[in-house]
Amino acid sequence: MIALKNNQLPEEFVVIHPMFDEPEQKRTGEGLGKMPLSRSVRFSLIVLRGYLVLMSLMLVYHLIVQVTSRS
Repeated sequence: MIALKNNQLPEEFVVIHPMFDEPEQKRTGEGLGKMPLSRSVRFSLIVLRGYLVLMSLMLVYHLIVQVTSRS
């Protein structure tokens, strides 16, 4: 019978909490320019922006109606 031996040491992972870790150099976006977008991505972002504006306007309208109906 052949005896198998594992001569490798078990791997150890050291976990460091971000609060105790050394600060790292942050990257800046200077000089990157505009990001190239496909037509479908650009359209989706425009639709999303329109949706967010519409929902914000509806919220403002709802708040105005609530405040005016109480007085």
